[in-house]
Parts: sequence; C-alpha cells; structure tokens
Amino acid sequence: MKQNVINEIYLKYLPAVKKLGGAFDIDFPDTTLILNEEARTKKSLEIAIKNAIKRNHGDKITITVRPGKITVSDQGEILSKKECELLSSEFVKVKSRIGFGTTVTILD
Repeated sequence: MKQNVINEIYLKYLPAVKKLGGAFDIDFPDTTLILNEEARTKKSLEIAIKNAIKRNHGDKITITVRPGKITVSDQGEILSKKECELLSSEFVKVKSRIGFGTTVTILD
C-alpha cells in the first residue's frame, strides 16, 4: 500500500475527528511498505476508521502501519465480546477492553 493511500484516508477523516475534539494520529515509519491486498485493506481501513469515529467522544484514534497489518485503535466506547466477534473476519480482528479501548487489526 502506497503512503499516499494511507495519507488520503487519514486526510479524508481528519476533519470528522477534529470536529469531535479528538486527536487522530498515524504511525507509519516505513513509508516504502507495500501491502499485498491494497483494495481490500483500504476498504477495511475506512470501515474501521468510520466505526472508531462513531464510538469516539473527543478521544484519540491511532492508525499504526506495520508489515502485514494495519491497526486502528481508539479510546471511545467499548464493544461487547459478541460485537467484536461479529465484526471480526478472516482478515479483520476486533478486540475491545475497558481501560484500553477498541483495536481493529487488518491483516494483509
């Protein structure tokens, strides 16, 4: 996945996060990183960010990009175990814990 795709998504949702009074960070140290499934990953990333914004009440949302995965974490409302199971799939794993928030891991 090219850096411009990550930046495009980040810039697309930045105004919505700022409107809520929250912070939106990106941790992408290796900008040469290329993911195998760019279209699927982009779609999953957008869904994860939209859901994080819905749960957010002025808290922090972070996108972390590493080889083989992208993680979206937020400190908004906590999801139940059942909700996490329903939102998870072969390529998307969702975890939510009190005190830690929700983490969506998108696998490549």
